[in-house]
Amino acid sequence: MRESEGDAIPVSHEPAITTLFGPRRSARVTPAASAESTLRNFGRFMGRALVFCSMLLFLLSGYLAFAHYWIQTRWATSEATVMSGELRQRSTGSTGTLRTGGTASKSYFFHCIVSYPVRGETRQSELDSPASSYGMDAQAWAGSWSRGQHIAILYKPSDPGKIRLADNPAELTAMGSLQVAFYFLVPGMLLVLTSRSERVDPNLSC
Repeated sequence: MRESEGDAIPVSHEPAITTLFGPRRSARVTPAASAESTLRNFGRFMGRALVFCSMLLFLLSGYLAFAHYWIQTRWATSEATVMSGELRQRSTGSTGTLRTGGTASKSYFFHCIVSYPVRGETRQSELDSPASSYGMDAQAWAGSWSRGQHIAILYKPSDPGKIRLADNPAELTAMGSLQVAFYFLVPGMLLVLTSRSERVDPNLSC
């Protein structure tokens, strides 16, 4: 016996819609994805910080190059003769720091009196070796700056009593600053580029 049209069971299209669009998924983030995102953000932050530091070092190298050019062109060269010298030490740290049990850092250097010609006249001035935290370095300078030794110096023409070493190995140079800048720039750029690459979800691929 055929059922009447009034008793017909209505057909639901919900299974077809569910099959078409797939089951609804909750928008929860898995711990693995969250950890990966945190690591990527940290890498991006560190990369940007390294790039920023490298930019500062590039600016510093430009300033050092200009200062070196200015001194080389504005100051005059001469050869000084060591007359006398002695080892000295310099302590850094306030009295209050020492009273509270703090430690003061010490640096050692060789202080000498030199004479040098300036426009046909003999001038005298004081010259210090590069400071070091080790006394042996100051003793090495004392050996090379013994009485009668000659030292290449630069003096300021407007103030001949102001002198400096012609080649100071402890002085920060523009090339040294550029090298350090590249040491910061290369890993910084790598971190920034790596943090931008995201893993493709295979479920979203066509």
